[in-house]
Amino acid sequence: MPTIGRIGSLDVMVFRNDHDPPHFHVMGAEFSAKFTIADVELLSSKGRIRRRDIRDIEEWGQRHRNELHLNWQLARAGKPPQKITD
Repeated sequence: MPTIGRIGSLDVMVFRNDHDPPHFHVMGAEFSAKFTIADVELLSSKGRIRRRDIRDIEEWGQRHRNELHLNWQLARAGKPPQKITD
């Protein structure tokens, strides 16, 4: 599961052969979470995620929605992801 982007110290990933709806994963030191790509909505989380982290992820996800969707398509096709830089 390669990291496709970073939000501060958080790693952003899209997994191969993952289930619908299209989403991305964010891993932090104290949590892991999944967000939808379409509306950057929190699907689920494990651990302690701060409200500030959620806000930062939502803002980043909205700015990079097109790149996240492209990476979702690449992952589903078994192709290597493209890095998202900020």
